[in-house]
Amino acid sequence: MKYLLMYNPNSGKRKFKRKLNKVIKYFKERQLHLDIYESQKPFDLEEEAKRVGQDYDVIIVSGGDGSINEVVNGLMCLDKRPALGIIPAGTANDIAGILRIRKNIKKALNIIVNKEPVYIDVNKINDRYFLYTTAAGVLTKISYDVPRKKVKSLGYMAYIGEGAKDLFKNYNIEMKVTHENGVVEGEYMLAIGLSGRRVGGMTLTKFSNPKLDDGKFELRLIPHTKAFRLYRLLSFVLNRGRKSKKDVALVSSFYKIETRDDVVWNTDGEKGVKGSVLINVEKRALKIFTSKRSKKEYFDQ
Repeated sequence: MKYLLMYNPNSGKRKFKRKLNKVIKYFKERQLHLDIYESQKPFDLEEEAKRVGQDYDVIIVSGGDGSINEVVNGLMCLDKRPALGIIPAGTANDIAGILRIRKNIKKALNIIVNKEPVYIDVNKINDRYFLYTTAAGVLTKISYDVPRKKVKSLGYMAYIGEGAKDLFKNYNIEMKVTHENGVVEGEYMLAIGLSGRRVGGMTLTKFSNPKLDDGKFELRLIPHTKAFRLYRLLSFVLNRGRKSKKDVALVSSFYKIETRDDVVWNTDGEKGVKGSVLINVEKRALKIFTSKRSKKEYFDQ
């Protein structure tokens, strides 16, 4: 077995690089082959995964959701795709949270080395891939709009502060959404699609009952309203994503969403494409390592 560790030295508070020797020691003790690649610039991990990915059995990513997203986009370009393992080292770590993988390096590596990977759906929005979320509207820009310096000094509290400001902005986005069961149209302040029950560091236990390998993607549309707008958004967060009577909840293998050209889509916590989009689910397209608990909750394999 050949393993490649790819890591972003700037993820989180740059703590992982100081722990790199623990990973090297872990593999040496087990006489396992490990190569290491350190990211040098944005989209570097994506290009390297595309270039060398098929030479390895397993690629391990240490970083946040953005780093994982880069590697996934690189791997999806390959005919032969290695399995994906994760050592969480970012701020929110939503993907690792969904897979129930902790920041403890030894425990994360034990899953990667000792467990069998499962197949996971990979979603595509226009020509970009993502694993767990895409969204547009209120609260969706803060994960990439907050200055990196503020995130490094304040951590997750930096996102909380920016989110509080964003709640007072008036989002009114016209959308026409075509899905496998019909068409819906309206004015919405938030469109959020999820494959799991976690986003932005929050666990939305009442959002839905999603699976990560069923070929479906769940989309929630929250209508724009002038009255009680702040209350409605706070209710969504505090009630862990519970659907209100006026919300539109959809489950489909694809979505064609027609909207304004200036609407920006957040994908896996990063700034993504703009305007109208086509979202497709590529069922069980990638092998990934997950905890026993997450496998039982999110996978049918």
